Amino acid sequence: MQYQDLREFITELEKQGELKRISTLVDANLEITEICRRTLDKQGPALLFENVKGSNIPVLANLFGTTRRVAMAMGQEDLASLRELGKLLAELKQPEPPKGLK
Repeated sequence: MQYQDLREFITELEKQGELKRISTLVDANLEITEICRRTLDKQGPALLFENVKGSNIPVLANLFGTTRRVAMAMGQEDLASLRELGKLLAELKQPEPPKGLK
């Protein structure tokens, strides 16, 4: 699936149970980082902190914290197709030089 923007991707993550909204007041100084680390250690969902101390801007974290979410973001169905895409991108980065030229 292709996404028009980040908002659409967030909506899909929420539908798939891959996003957790956190409305509790959190401190951006170390607290968010620790919550994210613990969540990543458990292969948990992406996190949307909606109430950050001293800010009116939400914080989106762990967006690409699992291979499943990376695959979703890249429009791939599963890990195997994500690997194929990775191989293609690696080839584009370092293509083989033409052969047979003199």
